[in-house]
Amino acid sequence: METPPTPPYLVKNFLLTIKAEWMLNKMTLEFTKDAMESLQEFQVSMGQADIKNHLQDYVTNHGHDIYSVPLFTDEFCTTMLDEIENMKAHFGFNPNENEDQLRQIPEIILHEKCPELFNSMLGVVLNVMNPIFMSVWQRYSHAASTIQIANYNIRDKKQGAWHHDQTADISMVVPLNTGNYEGGGTEFHGRTIVEPLPNGHALFFPSFTHMHRGLPVKGNKDRYLLVFWLYGGSAEN
Repeated sequence: METPPTPPYLVKNFLLTIKAEWMLNKMTLEFTKDAMESLQEFQVSMGQADIKNHLQDYVTNHGHDIYSVPLFTDEFCTTMLDEIENMKAHFGFNPNENEDQLRQIPEIILHEKCPELFNSMLGVVLNVMNPIFMSVWQRYSHAASTIQIANYNIRDKKQGAWHHDQTADISMVVPLNTGNYEGGGTEFHGRTIVEPLPNGHALFFPSFTHMHRGLPVKGNKDRYLLVFWLYGGSAEN
């Protein structure tokens, strides 16, 4: 007798599947909107005009081409944590068998497990993060290699090994529960250490040049992150 197919996952917090302003940091959203004029002038001029906007001063530069910016609201992070608890009751976290061992961490791959949430998060990248990428690097993301929820804990994976995100051009990591665990943060080989950022802040950096690892968590609490591996294109394309 064949095993019946697993029913599709039903999102508990439906608003997460709709990209809307409630989930986005208000100041970041306003600066993003204000930046569009200078970015459009740059494109129309075929790269002859300079890009000058508030986003360039607004983002935090951690040095070594590593940046962060407030992206999601506390309400979004709290709602995501509630959704994670619901997901754990259905399928939980598992390492991605398609990745090599260095990159395997307990994760939920959104395009496989929850396509609606994947599409919502990709919309945030295309509409909110792209003006930031363009302002900082004159590059943008046109698609995602993967968007996933990662889980560091002392039971399964307390820290990451040194690695590059080889199937991406731009990497972005968003903490969801900073303050609920001890330790954590991200170390960049030969560059710097970025301590755990406030919830909802997006840490972003070039994928293939920046070898990095997640620093160990301590105690019995879980560290949850939204992880984006993004394909990029240049402003000249």
